[in-house]
Amino acid sequence: MTLKWIGRRIIKLPNFLFACLMLLSLTAYGSFIESTLGTAVVNDATASYFNPAALVLLKNPQFIPQETFAHFHTQFTGRSTLLATNTSESGRSSSNTGVHSPSFYLGVPATSNIVVGLAIVSNAANRNAEENSILRYVQANNTIQDYDVVPALALKINEFLSIGAGVNFSYAKFNAQPIIGFPGSNIADSQSSNKSDGSGLGFNAGFLFKASPTTLLGFNYRSMTTYGLSGTSIYEGNPRVVSNNYHFKLRTPARSVFSINHFFTDKLGLISTIQYIQWSAITQVHVYGVANLLGTQPTILNGSIPYYLRDTWLATLGSHYRITPKWVLRLASTFSQSAGNPHYQIDTGDSIVVGASMGYEINKMITIDGSYAHVLIQNENIAIAGPRYIIQGVNKGSREAVSLKLTFNL
Repeated sequence: MTLKWIGRRIIKLPNFLFACLMLLSLTAYGSFIESTLGTAVVNDATASYFNPAALVLLKNPQFIPQETFAHFHTQFTGRSTLLATNTSESGRSSSNTGVHSPSFYLGVPATSNIVVGLAIVSNAANRNAEENSILRYVQANNTIQDYDVVPALALKINEFLSIGAGVNFSYAKFNAQPIIGFPGSNIADSQSSNKSDGSGLGFNAGFLFKASPTTLLGFNYRSMTTYGLSGTSIYEGNPRVVSNNYHFKLRTPARSVFSINHFFTDKLGLISTIQYIQWSAITQVHVYGVANLLGTQPTILNGSIPYYLRDTWLATLGSHYRITPKWVLRLASTFSQSAGNPHYQIDTGDSIVVGASMGYEINKMITIDGSYAHVLIQNENIAIAGPRYIIQGVNKGSREAVSLKLTFNL
């Protein structure tokens, strides 16, 4: 992690802020079909979150509960050198992140031209870094909880065009537990705890265009959300230091999404989505009131952490096939660029997601869908030359996600 001076005080924080930023931006990512396959043209109540304009496709009130579980695994192989003591450690370091994302969606036609919607989306992520690893000072254990409530409204302009918008009310909680130490010295490692929570506000807006009886075009723009987070930072060393003025602002990137859905026959359709994510607008995070070490002296610090992120593209191509009147199969593949810079963050490379979903209509009122996604992640060559650490090696990762969804037509 690159560090900057504020006055005469320098802060060293692990890269938990970067991890939190990544996770917060992926709200409902694990539901592969909605969040990547046809994001801007989903044809059920999940449109309340993904593109409110598509709510006009509902013919009756609809309620959808959904559960998503995902697992990330990363493994770094290489060398870490602490410049203060010129001590190097070589080997492997792994971390595991579990994500649980329950969500609820509601869509209700108010008139023949107006549909109201509501999305409640939650993400709970817990990252466990390997103890005593060579990256124990730069990769922290953390727990993240994010809750989004999105009321939405869709308006049908005419038989071809609809527009929609939603307001995103967010609340997030963080608990980062970095390890602080000086390998090669007589100073024992110490643990810190940084707990914070806060709210954020954003919006999304889009349109749905019916180009022909068999072709739908959808676009959605989701704004940047800024979270004001505050809490308590505790350094569990000797002496113990407590800061009750720990606070910072965290931003999630804006994204633009465009989808096309075309039916070749009544049974077979092709769908594609392109997303552009504006990571470069997030330049740095200023952190205040951190209980930490200045040299070997426990104290309370302020700091600034630049990110050097790049804007990314995500592209998906897939199809859906109605096997029988009750069964539908969806297959898709997604290419996703990595936003990270391997000269500043321990990140993985670009990835390809392959996924499938199967839906079954139990009766006219209830449909069940299950999806699975596997991510093929490119290895990333890490070469960080910071003022505190030099880290060189290869980082690789894997990800799996499953989702179960129930649709109730009321």
